Amino acid sequence: MLESIMKVRSLSLVLSLLLTGGAQAAVILETSSEALRVDAAAAPKSEHWRSGAKAAAVAPLLQLPALADERAAAVKRRNESNGNRRLQIGISRGIASEAVDDLPQPQLQYVDGGAVLRLDVASPGAVALRVGLRGKNWPDGVELRVAGADGVIHATDAAAARNQADGDGVFWTAVTEGERQQLELFVPAGIDPAGVALRVDSLSHLLVSPLTAAHSKALGDSGSCNIDVVCRTGSLGQSFVNAKNAVARMVFQSGGGSYTCTGTLLNDTDDSSQIPWFFTAHHCIGDQSEASSLATFWNYETPTCGVDQSGPNTQLTGGAQLLYSQGSTDGALLKLNSTPPAGAVFAGWNANPLTPPVAVTGIHHPSGDIKKVSIGNNSGTRENVTFDGQTATSTWKSSWSQGTTEGGSSGSGLFTIATNGGYQLRGGLFGGSASCSNSGQGESSGNVDVYSRLDLIFPSIEQYLVPASTGPGPSRDYTGQWDVRTEGGRGISMFQFGNTLFAVWFVYDSQGRPSWYQLDPQWSATDVAGGRVVKFTGSPWGPTYNPDARALTQVGTFTLNFTSGAQANFTYNVDGVNRSVLLQKY
Repeated sequence: MLESIMKVRSLSLVLSLLLTGGAQAAVILETSSEALRVDAAAAPKSEHWRSGAKAAAVAPLLQLPALADERAAAVKRRNESNGNRRLQIGISRGIASEAVDDLPQPQLQYVDGGAVLRLDVASPGAVALRVGLRGKNWPDGVELRVAGADGVIHATDAAAARNQADGDGVFWTAVTEGERQQLELFVPAGIDPAGVALRVDSLSHLLVSPLTAAHSKALGDSGSCNIDVVCRTGSLGQSFVNAKNAVARMVFQSGGGSYTCTGTLLNDTDDSSQIPWFFTAHHCIGDQSEASSLATFWNYETPTCGVDQSGPNTQLTGGAQLLYSQGSTDGALLKLNSTPPAGAVFAGWNANPLTPPVAVTGIHHPSGDIKKVSIGNNSGTRENVTFDGQTATSTWKSSWSQGTTEGGSSGSGLFTIATNGGYQLRGGLFGGSASCSNSGQGESSGNVDVYSRLDLIFPSIEQYLVPASTGPGPSRDYTGQWDVRTEGGRGISMFQFGNTLFAVWFVYDSQGRPSWYQLDPQWSATDVAGGRVVKFTGSPWGPTYNPDARALTQVGTFTLNFTSGAQANFTYNVDGVNRSVLLQKY
């Protein structure tokens, strides 16, 4: 047990001294890896149909026509011609545009504790499916369950579905095996099921399954020169094992299809928490809609060297918050909305510039295959590199002596080895010409890849990886809208950046006038903040602005005591009014 929860972090963080205005300021520029603590790991949960297995098996079927062969062939051609490494693995099929006649209505059945709406969706010939549902308006208490051919049931509650919905209100289900996905929407007692819609907007017909062994993939396996990570664990040791366990396969929706890339779970410098920061490429995840649709697959690797079959792996749904994504660096940082599974590791990183030549290692999912490793050298930088219309101003240039990269490797980490033997991320794959046809010689044709530079990205993400963790602070992110559920038309908007919480409060004052207040939170204990309530006055609305008319006045004090990620006790004294209320996040 002690070994399973041990910290791999060296605890001796390297401090680089930067001269700022003649004074020396210590800035943390690197850290080591850390194993996910057992008590924080996502516990496996066995799900069951609310309606019972027999009832779930006879739901109405919404079946699209067979997908035209040319559409799948076009995807394969685009993937083969794409210089950067994002790989399309599925085709979105809109229900309104795919000529489905006589759309079936979900079947209603009353069960213990409420009612269920059941519907099956099918796209003939699909290896796997995702379904886009209109879940933006599902009330609290509603639960969605889905399953595919393997019978594994995935559950999502209404709050998660709302959180993951894109700008059009579409929420994407988990990836399930086979051409048919079963849907069951549970509506608790007290909510009229007639007012809750199980509405299918679209589905993604997957040509490649993220769930099965590599040999079954419709788009072909990765090249023969790729090396299974398990084949190097003996020679490279535990530090390499830690690094590979930080790497996950990604599946997400973008434009007209499903795509796969690779990402890496990153550590931060705060020992008191384990926040799932996830690093990948901008050309993989460039906006919040893509991040919201993200599913990650962990331990997708063969357990035995030379055996073309994946062992047990875990799909993590829930999407992510997009914190940073920029085309000029091709870097992206997300925060996963769900806790990674047991066995995951938070990778170390180093935000200092590389000093070439230096040995490098890539860990990735080429062609969406089981996890592979590439070993080579970094020979410097390449400036103003363009792939698919996107230009990265400066990249790390690497070539391989063992292995290669392919479509699906996009965003995967470039690692170097620290003096303590730990692997540290230095960037993510942007694109390149590397393939199994290369000669293995550095700088040769067909053997060069370029990676984003963490040293250039770091100033934009430092607030997350090096949080201001001295003294009391929050144990989780409280960003969101908070209110008293029985008091509509008022509430608090909170925005959290690291340990800094910004809060704006809209309420009706003691005279019944609509008023905006700003809270000035100072953390006094873990998850407890308090301070001034202030009100601003300024120039009247108009074409000119008078900065001298702006004034800040304290009108009271407050205390926020967060009891969970979705509830807080709010006590305030404003303009002589004292009150304590329960706030909830929605």
